[in-house]
Amino acid sequence: MLDITHAAGVVIAGLTGRTSGNDGGLRIGWSDRDGVQAITLAVPAPPAAHDAVLTAPTGSRVFMAPDAALHLRDKLLDVRMDIDGRFRFAINRRH
Repeated sequence: MLDITHAAGVVIAGLTGRTSGNDGGLRIGWSDRDGVQAITLAVPAPPAAHDAVLTAPTGSRVFMAPDAALHLRDKLLDVRMDIDGRFRFAINRRH
């Protein structure tokens, strides 16, 4: 299953305005159009019927579409700040 760093959990909490016990969270989806595969993110979002529900270290919730969960099962969701001071999610291999 996807692991989530504490830093990513802090950013998710800020984006969703939610902590554990609330219905919303970050939803990670999967798109496969015209042979191009991509991860999609939606905030704040409710979980879909078959989503896996993860809890970030900060208590924020992350919902993963089944296709996304399959492709991200051995990955780590992290966050980095770009040169403009904006946060960007990064998906890395777990060590």
